[in-house]
Amino acid sequence: IDAIYAFSMTLLVTTISVPPKYDHATVAEPVQTILISVLPDLLHYFIAFIILAIFWYFEHQRFRHLLHLDRPLLALNITSLAFVCLIPFTTNVAGDYPFDTLGAMLFEANIFIIGMIAFVQWHYIRHHKTDLVPEISETRIQREIRWSLVFPALAILAFVIAVFHITASATIFLLAPFIMAYLFWKDPVAG
Repeated sequence: IDAIYAFSMTLLVTTISVPPKYDHATVAEPVQTILISVLPDLLHYFIAFIILAIFWYFEHQRFRHLLHLDRPLLALNITSLAFVCLIPFTTNVAGDYPFDTLGAMLFEANIFIIGMIAFVQWHYIRHHKTDLVPEISETRIQREIRWSLVFPALAILAFVIAVFHITASATIFLLAPFIMAYLFWKDPVAG
């Protein structure tokens, strides 16, 4: 799991499309112009990196207390990781076509799916608590279930923004760290 998250986060840098230096062999284009042209890619890179970092953190929260991993939970996790691996692709599409609504929606749908799988995983863990995580309190599980809905909710909001052809709809995900910090401050649970 760690390797897939780390690899996906590393691949994100390849979504930043810098023009080849040989395109500018006869006329030197200032670096400032190149940086401005890659701003959408950079923005999507940082958004996707932050999202993956948060998902990775919550992946550890979800699995660190498990006594074992059963087949249904493993299948859900593998499905989630398939969509984690798609993040560099959907980030690339969204960054390369910042004014295309479908590009933004692909990225947002990807985030929505990963978030919903996390939600389903927590529900599964809750219903199999005795076998999987007997030491975790019901309060903690309820908190994690609520928290797992943050990204799907943000994805739906970003999707609606994209439908109205508002560019940079993915920037809504920059609220995630602040929402998570607020939720932790409001409802801290040790462990």
